[in-house]
Amino acid sequence: MSYAIGFGSDTWVYKNVSDPKYGTLSHQYIYSFYWSTLTLTTIGEVPVPEQDIEYLFVVVDFLVGVLIFATIVGNIGSMITNMNAARADFQSKMDNVKQYLEFRKVGQDLENRVIKWFEYLWTNKQSLDENTVTSTLPDKLKAEIAIHVHLDTLKQVRIFQDCEPGLLVQLVLRLRLQVFSPGDYICRKGDVGKEMYIVKRGKLHVVADDGKTVFATLCDGSVFGELSLLNISGVKTGNRRTANVRSVGYSDLFCLSKEDLWEVLEEYPEAQKLLIERGKQILIKDGLLDEDAIKAAEIQQEALNTKLDRLENNIDVLQTRLSRLLAEFVVSQNNLKQRIHRLEKQGHRTADDPKVTNITEDKEEYF
Repeated sequence: MSYAIGFGSDTWVYKNVSDPKYGTLSHQYIYSFYWSTLTLTTIGEVPVPEQDIEYLFVVVDFLVGVLIFATIVGNIGSMITNMNAARADFQSKMDNVKQYLEFRKVGQDLENRVIKWFEYLWTNKQSLDENTVTSTLPDKLKAEIAIHVHLDTLKQVRIFQDCEPGLLVQLVLRLRLQVFSPGDYICRKGDVGKEMYIVKRGKLHVVADDGKTVFATLCDGSVFGELSLLNISGVKTGNRRTANVRSVGYSDLFCLSKEDLWEVLEEYPEAQKLLIERGKQILIKDGLLDEDAIKAAEIQQEALNTKLDRLENNIDVLQTRLSRLLAEFVVSQNNLKQRIHRLEKQGHRTADDPKVTNITEDKEEYF
């Protein structure tokens, strides 16, 4: 616009570029940026226009600046409001827990641990329940989201490697995120194994019974407890945990329960056999499987299968006999109905015959 009107022609347009002070590119850019900032924010006084075209140009700039400024301020205000709403909702939940702990007279140490656990969730943005967030989505989209988030993690488990995709997808949908505080025991030696865990983030120590001796350290991607889900007979430890696992700091773990696993395996019988066989091989390699107990269990299973076969055959025979008896009963019932029907017809014909009626009346007079 200044070029079209003429540099330095009035007080509104840009200064004369022939002047070394105003002719440099850096000064031109800085001056234009300063003028645009004044127009956008409407802070301070911009040079007063003198010509009609200059007035029109400034009015259009003012309107554009106001719209842009209002949009930016509105979006920022909306963001702050949403952040405050989420924070207020989270704070309300934490306050309810505090009130419950105070009502139950829980110790200060445990209360501080609970508060720090909530703060960790808020810091890592894990206060949202995945089931609640994805509940409105169709099953296909939920499956795709779960696959994107958890599938690579599940493939790290030894017994699930090279399994068919359908099984992995069903298992992925059942993974649940759990957060443990510093010093929490994920499992203790001798506990019944009902879940397997995959370390998403954090550090865990496998410790002795005294809680001080550290045997191993589990980091991101580590898996433990997976063999306890398969109910393999002949395990020397029985279906019990063999070690104490304790969280060093805050740890995020994916959990898969035994009930969810077997519910999925009912639909995949071949995968079930494969997983059990793979688990046996791992246990044999680690020296945790009693082969004599396996043979005894197999013999017992064969005997049980034989008894089941005999029972099924006996049931088939009984069903056949029952079917025959039922058929004979139906035939006898039909024959009986036909005979009753014929007798009723004969009775009606006899009642309508006059000779029979006269004989009946004579007999009545005689008596």
